Amino acid sequence: MEIIYQICKQVFENQITRKEGIQALVDQQNMNRNSAVIVVNIFVKMMNGERFTRTLSNPLFEYFLENIFLEYGKEKLEAALTALDLHITYIWAKGNPKRRLRLICNMYFEKLRVSTFQSTIESLHDEVEQNEIISYLKRTKSKQEVLAELNSITAREPEIVTINHKAYKRDNKTIALIKIVRDFKCQICQTFIPKSNGEKYIEAAHIIPKHEQGQELPENIILFCPNHHKEFDLGSPNITKKDKSSIEFTLNGKEYKINLSFN
Repeated sequence: MEIIYQICKQVFENQITRKEGIQALVDQQNMNRNSAVIVVNIFVKMMNGERFTRTLSNPLFEYFLENIFLEYGKEKLEAALTALDLHITYIWAKGNPKRRLRLICNMYFEKLRVSTFQSTIESLHDEVEQNEIISYLKRTKSKQEVLAELNSITAREPEIVTINHKAYKRDNKTIALIKIVRDFKCQICQTFIPKSNGEKYIEAAHIIPKHEQGQELPENIILFCPNHHKEFDLGSPNITKKDKSSIEFTLNGKEYKINLSFN
């Protein structure tokens, strides 16, 4: 199942074409071509949260869900479960209750619920840390000093840093600096959400996720409004070019070029 998963993953990530993936399953797994087409199509639909009508074995579905969760996180697991739930509903209407598959689906919905709760708590903690750092920096440093500090960040900086005699995550310090320098604006639409206290709300995303060894460096962090953050996470952006100064990608049929430099 590992080889099947890796081939389907390569198709989804556009590392190989769908035709190449199907042929790889035929050659490496001695799979019937029609079955290979079904497997690849179902995996891609699961990753995109789309209903599918053909089916796979329960162990393969479970293997897909487990590895999607491990490698892509809760957003893609949610998409895969949405697709699987739609599939089960479709099959049930045809007279097949799919009881075992429903149990598997429910088990991963519970994993998603627990993960979402834990992630929400962590996100709230990160937001508090970033706001404390922002408040301190605004009181004590000019924007040019903030910019200079941002440009001095390296991968050698410890994961925990001290600011005003208090320990913070290095990543939260970096994000706080970026928010100030970029004036809390989404790098796609240049908007932000006004908060009731007069402050600006904006979110940060890692271009290469941390679970894929993405570094906690300024050039790997981009600011989004909540809508574009969700679209970036769930829309599988196709990155065509990236260096320290800019990134170019296609997302849901639109092409974007975003500045990553700080000056």
